[in-house]
This record gives sequence, C-alpha cells and structure tokens, in this order.
Amino acid sequence: MKKVAIQTLGCRTNQLESSIIADKFNICGWQVVKFSDIADIYIINTCAVTGKSDASSRYFARKAKKTNPDAKIILAGCYPQTAPEETAKIDGVDLILGNIEKLDIPELLSREDIWGGVYVSDIMREEQFRDKTVTSASGRVRANIKIQDGCSHRCSYCIIPYARGKSRSSKLSDIINQIRGIIDKGFNEIVLTGIHLGQWGLDFNPKNSLINLLKELEAIKELKRYRLSSLDPSEITDELIELLANSDKFCRHLHISLQSGNAEVLKAMRRRYTVEEYSELINKLVEKIPFINIGSDIIAGFPGETDEHFEDTYKNLKTLPIGYIHVFTYSKRKGVPAASMPEQVDEKIKKQRNAKLTELTAEKNMEFRKKLVGQEFEIIVENSRCRKTGLLKGMTDNFIPVLVEGSDKLKNQPVKIKITSVVKEGAFGILAI
Repeated sequence: MKKVAIQTLGCRTNQLESSIIADKFNICGWQVVKFSDIADIYIINTCAVTGKSDASSRYFARKAKKTNPDAKIILAGCYPQTAPEETAKIDGVDLILGNIEKLDIPELLSREDIWGGVYVSDIMREEQFRDKTVTSASGRVRANIKIQDGCSHRCSYCIIPYARGKSRSSKLSDIINQIRGIIDKGFNEIVLTGIHLGQWGLDFNPKNSLINLLKELEAIKELKRYRLSSLDPSEITDELIELLANSDKFCRHLHISLQSGNAEVLKAMRRRYTVEEYSELINKLVEKIPFINIGSDIIAGFPGETDEHFEDTYKNLKTLPIGYIHVFTYSKRKGVPAASMPEQVDEKIKKQRNAKLTELTAEKNMEFRKKLVGQEFEIIVENSRCRKTGLLKGMTDNFIPVLVEGSDKLKNQPVKIKITSVVKEGAFGILAI
C-alpha cells in the first residue's frame, strides 16, 4: 500500500483542508502516515502569514527528503500561491500547487506529466466557494466545517487576500448537509471556520449574513455546540451579541482581533474600527455574556510603531477583560503596502515587545481562569484520557481545558463539572451532582 504524509502549517482552515486531502487519499487506497515516517509522497500544506512560515515550509521539505530521498515532495497552499517562482527554486521539491489545486492532489497524481510542474492559478479570479465535503470529520469530539474562504478587505500588512482570493461563501444548504452528516457520525461540537468568517453570505445575490446563518444553525436540535472561529470587531453587531447571549448552543468563546491598541498604528494598518470601539465591544460582550472568554491578535513592531505607541497597546490590553492574546511579530510580506512603509522597526525591538506581550497574555489567561474556580460548566469529554494524569479531559464552552476523574462511559458525552483549581495549562474539576 502506498503511503502519504501531510505536514500542515498555519490556520485552522489549513488544518481542515489537510484533513480533506487525507480523506481523499484514504478513499483512493493510500495509507496516511505521520510526517516523520517513511512515505512515498510528502505534502507540506503551507502558510504565508510570516517569513517564519516560509522558512518552516522549506525546513519540512528538507526534512522529508532526508527521511526518504526517493520520495516525491509536494509544496502546496498559501506560500506557493503568493510566491510561485520562489517556491519553484526550492531544492528537492517535485511539485508546486496553489490553494485551488491542492484539494485535488489525489486526482492530479493520475497524470504522468504532473511531476516537476508549477500549478498555481489566479486565485483573484476565483468566484465560487469550492464545496468539499469532509468524509470523516476531524478532531476528537468536535469537527470543523469550512463555510467561507478568502477575504475582500485589504489591511496594509496582510498577505492573506493574495493567498486566498476574495471572499466566497458556502451555500446554506451545503453547510446544513455537512452538519447533518457530522451529527450522524456522533460528534457533539462543530467549529465553523473560514478565512474571514464575518463575510459569509455577502457574496450571494441577494446577499445573506452570518447572523441569518447562525439562526438557521441554532434550530438544528440534534447538535450540542457550535464554536465560531475568528471574527472582525466591526462585524459583531448587537443582534449577534443577543443571539450569543441567549443561545444554548453557541459557545461563550470569541476570538476578536485588535492588532494594535494605538489609534495611529491602527489607522496605518487600515483596520475598520477604533481602539475605543473595540474596548466598548469587549466590555459589552462581558456584561451581556457571563464568563465569556475573548481572545485577541496583536502585531508587535508594525512599521512606525514607537515606544509610546507600543505602551498604548500594552496599557489598553492590560485593562481589557480578555482571556488570552495571540502575539505576532511583524513580518514583511512582499507586495503589501506595509512592506514599503518607512520607519521599519528593528528586529531586536520587535522581539522585546513580543516577549512583553507574551508575558501579559500569561497573566490575562490566569486572571480569567481564577474567576472560574467554584463555577459549574459543561464539558464534552474527549475520547482519550490525559497521558500525564490518566484523568478524563474535556473543553468548556468558554475554551478552558479541564481534567476530571470519571469512568470511560463518559467519553464523548456532555457532563456537568465544577472547577476546583486552575493551572497554567488549564483546570481541574469534579463531576457536579
């Protein structure tokens, strides 16, 4: 039996797309193995968000060739999409594929002339969402569904629109059919993913909206939970807040990017909200939805960010009632406006700012978790136990991993627990009676 290995870099959407590729190989009779194993073909599903992502793609290509010199190496996804000529020069890579082509890898391999080629179509001309049904849902007790792709905004630092194209939405009927199929497989939680989730439906004629989609999904009684991936602050309306506050299905967990806590930097980034609007939104969510866990993205060292600008960001983040922060060091991306901006920040300073924000997120995370001690939550128990402790593990709806004693019959079941203590990695609890 032929073997294929897949290494995924980057976002949740990439992870889902890798599972789709793996499913298709399984259907074709291939065995999907770990990337560290001997395989006939190695696929690196790449990311292009930072220069570090590019370097990681090249590293895994070298690693695969070292593991099996006779194997074929495929570099696919966002890195080739944004830099096809550059990726074609990487030693040892046998095939270059863009984001449109990568989902058809098993079919492409039936062509004898495919090897040595660069197949990267113009993604900006892509008009339709390419619906790819997941044949075996990924994850443990939760499954991911991709409902949207691309982004029609142009933030000055971001390469993603050039890697993914303009916003394209999956049809409502297709989404519901996928959810029905995943429910039949016994999953209790679904994560709705996309490159810019809040733009769902805006490309339809007539237009639709994310709030209308969520109302439709709320009506599906058989599913226990939905979890939303990242949203833009300007897309979280009062109507959406009310839906989340009154829902027994949508998780109290949102990831809402800020990127900078300074007005001047935010404007240079071409974001579509102010620091004040962001703060007002976060405080409103916390007031309306008790124990909601809100995460944020921050870029350290954007061009022109002075020490004073950074201190604004730090102080604003410190006062906001958020639970965690994803910190990114600014990375030049060829072809986007920020790459040619003056006053590029020194790498040493960027790393220092990143480190300070990383310390802050640890503080914010623990501060949020301590508020949960003594409170009752529902977790969906995973199908495997914690290797270190042997305890059952599960995730609260507000995104806190919890360990608890219990029997195997609780696996893949929703159970009520009370949090008794918190640690850096999560929390401990007991079954609630």
